[in-house]
Amino acid sequence: MKKILTWVLPFLFCAAFVYGRIIGYGRLDDSVAVQDSESYFAAAQMPPASIRFFEQPRSVGYPLLIMLSNPSGEYELTLMSEPYFRTEPRLAVQPGTEALVRNQTILSVFCWVAAAVLIGSSVKGWFARALTVFLVLAFGFVPQVADWDSILSSESMSISLFMLMIGLLIKVFPNGEDDSAASWFSAAAMIPVTALWIFTRDTNAYFVVAEALVLIISSVIFWIFRKGQRVSALICGFLLAGLFAFQQITFRESERWVIPLLNNLTANVFPYEERVEFFTEQDMPADEDVLSLKGSAEYTELYKNDKFMHWARLRGLRTYQKFLLSMPLWCVLQVYENLDTFFEANLQPFFFGSNQEKPRWAEKPGNLLHPLSASVIIIDLLLLILVGVKSFQTGDPSDIRYFLLMLTLFFGGGLLMSLAYLGEVRSVWRHVLGGVMALRLMLWLSICGMFSKPDPDPIL
Repeated sequence: MKKILTWVLPFLFCAAFVYGRIIGYGRLDDSVAVQDSESYFAAAQMPPASIRFFEQPRSVGYPLLIMLSNPSGEYELTLMSEPYFRTEPRLAVQPGTEALVRNQTILSVFCWVAAAVLIGSSVKGWFARALTVFLVLAFGFVPQVADWDSILSSESMSISLFMLMIGLLIKVFPNGEDDSAASWFSAAAMIPVTALWIFTRDTNAYFVVAEALVLIISSVIFWIFRKGQRVSALICGFLLAGLFAFQQITFRESERWVIPLLNNLTANVFPYEERVEFFTEQDMPADEDVLSLKGSAEYTELYKNDKFMHWARLRGLRTYQKFLLSMPLWCVLQVYENLDTFFEANLQPFFFGSNQEKPRWAEKPGNLLHPLSASVIIIDLLLLILVGVKSFQTGDPSDIRYFLLMLTLFFGGGLLMSLAYLGEVRSVWRHVLGGVMALRLMLWLSICGMFSKPDPDPIL
């Protein structure tokens, strides 16, 4: 009976959730555009077989999806949502974007189902597997996540690829066993998936740092103490580190960092004399016209100052990084004091949606699955300790891998959330979304891991 449940329950959950996702969110080709949408479509016009494709004003992941979805390049953005001005239009068909929206939804459904199966198959016991598949799909198919599939921006693709990536990641982690065909296949699949994900949003790169470190360090530890699986994980870790290095090089050349830098200077530096002094020591022009621009919306005026912009492009990013490193306590306090802000919302702000456009009733269970309290971080830490103790006590390969995944989600999510905030002071909630979502998801995955127990059931 347990063997039947191991296979049947997760399959039924997948079928039910996919059916509900397809029929519960209205027409699959309806969408809404945002301020960044036009720039993504413009980026899709550049030939991809060039290093300059990676150095343009937009990260290339979403433009690649646009290219595949709309090869002709003909489109018309007719619905623009600007929450700042309280314009939240209803979803509708925008010419030339229909295939793009459908592909976003297809990618989302595939990645969430794949992640549910991959993570679920990594826990033991029919109940733990069924619970994992159920919670992962419920987490991903409520409006708090699914709404993003109707918005012409990079969030949908970023969230989807993230889930597929961590589903593969748990299969790559060393666990004291020898390399297998599954571990090599997962490592090989993870590299292109992570490459797409890291170039979907620039801040994603910081999570990849955590992935690479956990893979490399755990591989070395297992090499020394267990003489078990290590090669696929070790190679994967170094390749991820290489992806991070390539992304950082092209990011610096792209000048995608210029506007966030100016936002941070006008909001966090110019209003404070001692901070201005730090930057003037790095030759930053600090005349009255520059320092009078206070508030993150003033970056457009800085663009008109040729002398300042010359310094900003030449030394601005390096100087701001030195500034952050010189004030570690300030950085920690800035993140700590704003944690409630990071978690205070979980619904996209770009469209409200009628009952025909999304299952409004699902927002309440979605609020349970996507908690609005920063206390999630404390609960995550406690659960991480419990999962770690459990894996140490049992020594079971599946428990070890599960602990390593939770460790990566905790530190990677925290790093992504923190550096996204310190790197951009505008649209804070949207920029920290990736890290916050990882921490929220970790809560439920950790609980599932506590139910895992060795049994003779076949792997799902």
